[in-house]
Amino acid sequence: MDSLKSLIDKQNYDLVIKLTENTTNPSDYFYRIAAFTCLGKYEEALNTVQDHQEELIKENLNSLINIHIDLLCCLERYEQAYTALDYYSNLPYQSQIVEETLKKMPDLIESEEKKNRALGNYSEDEVFAKLTSKDNEEVLFALDLIKKLDVFTYLDEIKKILVKHPNQTIRSFALMLLVSKEVDRELDYLSNQGMMKVNPKNLDRPFAGEFLNTLLRRMDSEFKNTTISQTGAHLVSSLLIYIYPNKLDKDMDEILGAIYLYYEKLTQENMPDISAYALSHNLNEETLKKYYELIDVANNDLQI
Repeated sequence: MDSLKSLIDKQNYDLVIKLTENTTNPSDYFYRIAAFTCLGKYEEALNTVQDHQEELIKENLNSLINIHIDLLCCLERYEQAYTALDYYSNLPYQSQIVEETLKKMPDLIESEEKKNRALGNYSEDEVFAKLTSKDNEEVLFALDLIKKLDVFTYLDEIKKILVKHPNQTIRSFALMLLVSKEVDRELDYLSNQGMMKVNPKNLDRPFAGEFLNTLLRRMDSEFKNTTISQTGAHLVSSLLIYIYPNKLDKDMDEILGAIYLYYEKLTQENMPDISAYALSHNLNEETLKKYYELIDVANNDLQI
């Protein structure tokens, strides 16, 4: 029998919900919440959080805070989100990661609340204007607005973004919007590897799969530095968006090396010695350099 994690990766959400119906394992509750969330059943996910909050706090407080606040924002319960944040802020100190998460949450809640208010303030013509803007921030804002609108109203313009927008990251965000809306049409898409045909309904979401999970676990265990791991996770996220719908599925050692070297560049502001690193860590230098350069391109593609 597949693990709950594997079932989530395979998008077998209903089965995960069934298997965790009577569980008493706190880690299982996180998978149950994830399954409900992926199905758009935010109320059921929130109920699971509220029913098992104390167990979830002991299991992984940082993940719980992110999940709980995100769910309340998705349900547009912003006052409850602030109340929940106040509760978590008054718990005994656990770690620096938790403290940093707590610090960023007020801005996140405020941003989501403003975004929701803005939705009712923009006409269809204004959304079109933002969608066709030369300002990247305006285009991203429009794509975000469309998450709560009828995507087919704007599909013709989104199709143009998929093949004509100069920024790969924005083309990727446009495609991911159609994936989230399960648009069942064959479309042209200009990926980082060239033009291709895609059907959004048949594409996997970008942040899933055993390879990615293993990569993130290895960053934690091998870097042994929270700041490097968090920066690495951000770089991986940017990379996955940039190459979407292509995937990371090989060369894990070289990817880890490229992430570490790029972190050095960001913090020391000089070009690391890729050849020396490849030699000392028994890595393929050409492959290591390829991923380093790809991370650099992905990280700098979207300048807002």
